[in-house]
Amino acid sequence: MDIPHLIKDDFLPFQDTMTISEALGQLRQFDKRAGLIFRNKKYVGLIERKKLLKVNISSRDMKISKFIQKTSVVPHDADVTTAAAALYDADSDYLPVQEGKSIVGVVYALDLARAALEMEHFAKMDVANVRLVKPAKVERSEPVSTVIEIMRSERVDHVPVFDNGALYGIISFRDLVRKYFNWSKRRDTSAKFNSAMRSRGASVDVTSLGGLPVENFSTNDGLVKIKKGQNVGTAVALLTKHNIRNLLVVEGSQYLGLLTVRNILRVIGTSAATEAYSVRYVGLRKVSLTDHQRMAMDRIVNTNAAKLERKVKDHFTLTVHLRTLRRKGTRQEYHVGLKVNVNGQFISSEKTDWDLEKALNKCFNSLKAVR
Repeated sequence: MDIPHLIKDDFLPFQDTMTISEALGQLRQFDKRAGLIFRNKKYVGLIERKKLLKVNISSRDMKISKFIQKTSVVPHDADVTTAAAALYDADSDYLPVQEGKSIVGVVYALDLARAALEMEHFAKMDVANVRLVKPAKVERSEPVSTVIEIMRSERVDHVPVFDNGALYGIISFRDLVRKYFNWSKRRDTSAKFNSAMRSRGASVDVTSLGGLPVENFSTNDGLVKIKKGQNVGTAVALLTKHNIRNLLVVEGSQYLGLLTVRNILRVIGTSAATEAYSVRYVGLRKVSLTDHQRMAMDRIVNTNAAKLERKVKDHFTLTVHLRTLRRKGTRQEYHVGLKVNVNGQFISSEKTDWDLEKALNKCFNSLKAVR
């Protein structure tokens, strides 16, 4: 089950010279949780609204380049399980999809979860068998600054709210963006406020409101819950219907934890991965690779190894041998050798190119030809 039909081109591209205010204004205007950052047309990472809780963003002039979240990219021909594993590792709502050297779109976490429902064993899995997130609890009367600290320290964007120990509501990063970072006493009915929120140049105005009670910001009515014993298919349907990323899991009146899209992706990403292969690099220390090259190499190797695993259906060892043949200034001509050992039977391929990614892809394509 490949991902081409899931690729969308509705991502927000940002140049790394943009300011935080400009980026957040566009994220709000288009109701996006994240944007892709480019430097001279080259993808360098993500910027996510929730990550900005970690820093003081009161200055309009701070550049987004200071807050780049480096991530891998998903190959356009990847399958759902490979893409899900990449999204889980990145802890992101979506990741860019690459074809050749170009970013051709993005793949969303919730779209992957819906596509994975075609796997019957996954769709029927009890939600209790998915790892639940259990962030620290807050009482409705506690200051909202407590929630911000929990989100920072525990790396979560939803926190349950209680009233004398009983589940009362939930507060999300989205609530904070709308109600805390841009506070208006008539925020939900003010035309001026909502117009400003949608403007491209909307800027951050962090007011000192940390002492206000959590209940002023949390969602307290119409909570979306799922019961222990219900299946993942039902959970994904609820997440899709309400366009949310977390569900409150309950057993009777007892709160058990949060079911997150990220941990659903973890199940998808490991459902077909039996760890039936190992990868070994030779010569890596002698070849000078940039962070981008190393990330691209790992992506190409792991994606192709996972595909090979599903075809071989047996344990194998993949050895990747790297050498520099010659240098011209800062450029290198790379020699890449691949050797696959399946129970003592060997398949190998060797290719050279001035572009490391091209050399790797040539090698794996050659392996496909001899299998």
